[in-house]
Amino acid sequence: MNIIDELEELAVGARLKRLYEYFAKDVAMIYKDEQLNFEPKYFTLYYLISKQGEAGVTEIAEELGLTHPGVIHLAKELEELGFIESAKSTTDSRRRLLRLSAKGRESLPKLERVWAKIVALNKALFNNQQNNLLSAIMETEAQLNEKSYYQRFQEMFNPQGNSPVKVITYEPQYARHFKNLNIEWINTYFTVEEHDLEQLDHPEEHILADGGEILFAQINDDIAGTCALIKTSPTDYELAKMAVSPKYQGRKIGNFLMNAAIAKVKELGGTRIWLGSNRDLVPAISLYKKYGFTEFKAAATPYQRANIHMELSL
Repeated sequence: MNIIDELEELAVGARLKRLYEYFAKDVAMIYKDEQLNFEPKYFTLYYLISKQGEAGVTEIAEELGLTHPGVIHLAKELEELGFIESAKSTTDSRRRLLRLSAKGRESLPKLERVWAKIVALNKALFNNQQNNLLSAIMETEAQLNEKSYYQRFQEMFNPQGNSPVKVITYEPQYARHFKNLNIEWINTYFTVEEHDLEQLDHPEEHILADGGEILFAQINDDIAGTCALIKTSPTDYELAKMAVSPKYQGRKIGNFLMNAAIAKVKELGGTRIWLGSNRDLVPAISLYKKYGFTEFKAAATPYQRANIHMELSL
């Protein structure tokens, strides 16, 4: 028995990684026997593209639970091997999509035959176990989707994990949080633009002075998220610069901010909230739809990343 086996619950991650390497090593040999220059690490990305036809990097990252850079790295390797290619979107020339290349389409039937055999082998392997591995994994994932591992840790060992979320308005001492949270979020998915910096560097001048407001979600003394309400007409407000700290993902900070933003616009006498977003941000779009936002066609936008606009009448 080695150290990983001895550690049991403490080394679950290492044990799962070791198990993956067991599978990956032998599956790589299977691909080689089939004269396929393909590695197990490419499977989910290649498979997703083959089923969807074409997809953007952000969409893929959300679907597979990977980081943006992680998807880009795998896509680059698959493109160098000739299995996929990138092309401009037909609806948005600024957006690039990944799709199977001619080689990728030609290789698909042979790969699918190998996958069918792997499925049959895994079913035989798992069904012969006292504790079915796939069922145990699915059960664990369901538990963690309901409540994250980090959140469970905080609730069990840190009383602050249960601390309430409070929404507060702008004070000068919070300006750095407004900028830092947004810079972190934008750089994760896109590129910070000139108009971003105008508002983030000078929020009092470009947001508050015209009758807007900036909201913050606060947990104890920590700022967990933020958003801005920018007055664009006597009755219209733009919901912008919504960002949540990765530390508080899973605490539904977006919901707290959205509820507070709607209440604040009503308080200010507004009757319409609108926003610009990107279709690749699936969770964000889902949040907006949940609150009743519907798509509309905007005349223009100062942001290159904005390819969808939504509005809510109050």
